[in-house]
Order: sequence, then C-alpha cells, then structure tokens
Amino acid sequence: MKTAYIASSWFNPAQVAMLDTACTKLQANPTLDWDNSFMPKNHTYKDWTLSTHPEMLADPEWQLATFNADVAGINASDLVVAIYDPALANSDPGVLWELGYAYGCHKPVVLVLPDTLTRDLNLMPAMGATVVLPLAKLADFNFARLYYQPFSGKVY
Repeated sequence: MKTAYIASSWFNPAQVAMLDTACTKLQANPTLDWDNSFMPKNHTYKDWTLSTHPEMLADPEWQLATFNADVAGINASDLVVAIYDPALANSDPGVLWELGYAYGCHKPVVLVLPDTLTRDLNLMPAMGATVVLPLAKLADFNFARLYYQPFSGKVY
C-alpha cells in the first residue's frame, strides 16, 4: 500500500464537499494506506483553525510551521493526491504549489478533478500530474500501479 499527501483546499463549502467526498473514497481504497497518509487539514499547527484562531494567517510562527509541516508531509509520502477544482471560485494556488513541489521531487502526482469538469485546465497541472482522474474513480484506482495518464482535454 502507498502513503499519500492529500493536497486540497477547504476554504469554502464547495471545496469542503469535494474534499469530504474524496476522503471517503480514499479511505475505501484498498491500495492506499490511509492511516499513514498525511492530510494537512488534520495536522494543523497547535490544532489551530480559522474559526478558533482567525489571526493565525498573519502569524509568522504559524506560517512557517505550517509550510514546513506540509513540505515534510510531501517528502515523507509515496505520492501526492491533489484534490483540485479549477473553477475560479474554488481554485487554490497552494494545491498547485504542492503539485509542483512533488513533481520537482519526482513524486507521482494523482490530480483529482470534479467529475463534470466544465472548463479548460492550465497546462502545468494538466501535464505535471502523473495521473489525472475524475473524483468518482478514487475508490477503485490502483495506487500501487501508477503509470502516466495525462489530462485529455483542452488546456490553456
């Protein structure tokens, strides 16, 4: 079984819904070691959240600790699963940075897109991912046998 760093956003209800759906599917996947995978949302510095500590985004200590923990999580994982919705209201450059960092470290990246993608995808995540999947296929995807399956659609 493979361990994964789960790159995702959880800043609005649509992002949370996509992440929750992805997590349910990933937990059910027998080829992914969910218990030893790393999801930044579950490893926040001092267990701070925006609702309990709205000042954290301006706190340099929190910023550095969060950045370093996320980089360490990527480094310690076998691969990165990037849950990403390119719709402007849901797109998060942090997820794209994590995807790019993983690519630079020669880690496989599984880019998970909404089931009904209605817009073009930027060239860099489209071609930088090892595998591009719709959300619906996460529970059955074989993480033990990754081979290049790039995005097949229009890019910009």
